[in-house]
Amino acid sequence: FLNLAQAQDMIIIEDDFESETNYLGEAVPAMKAVDLDGRIIYVGSLSKSMFPGLRLGYIVANADLIDELRGLRRLMLRHAPSNNQRTTSLFISQGFHDTYIRKLNRVYLERWKAMKDGIETFFPGMSIEPSFGGTSFWFKGAQDLDSEILARQAREHSIIIEPGHPHFQDTSSHKNYFRLGFSSIATEEISEGLRNLAALLP
Repeated sequence: FLNLAQAQDMIIIEDDFESETNYLGEAVPAMKAVDLDGRIIYVGSLSKSMFPGLRLGYIVANADLIDELRGLRRLMLRHAPSNNQRTTSLFISQGFHDTYIRKLNRVYLERWKAMKDGIETFFPGMSIEPSFGGTSFWFKGAQDLDSEILARQAREHSIIIEPGHPHFQDTSSHKNYFRLGFSSIATEEISEGLRNLAALLP
């Protein structure tokens, strides 16, 4: 990618939104780490690792671009509260964020294993576990499955799934896909939830 970007004078935006939830294998370095001529703009967020309401993210790019982006942001919307920025900065600089991420990944790994075991039991062949970790599993149901209908039925049983078709360019032909997250579910509740969801399948 870097060679192509250099040859065609392009910029790459690297959105590494799940870099901190890679807990299954060796860490994959960001492309930005080997960017020697400033062609990669690296963007990230604390919404996944901490909480969405914090509304803080970051950009790694050359100084001139950062200055322009700061000016543009002032024209578009107000900045996040300074006390939130300061507190988060201290939290990161004193090592608490790294400690938190290690603990978070231990919990995510437990939930990932519970999801994997439950899927093998109740949804055999419908999902391939993500190899990097993450916080969700994708499912592909039978061709006649409508995940919108399944989502409504599941909600009545206090189960939340995300229909997958909006993530495809051709939304009409992917109604049988859905996504199921596990980041906010207690490990001991995962198996029962999967069993109840499987019971709703046609």
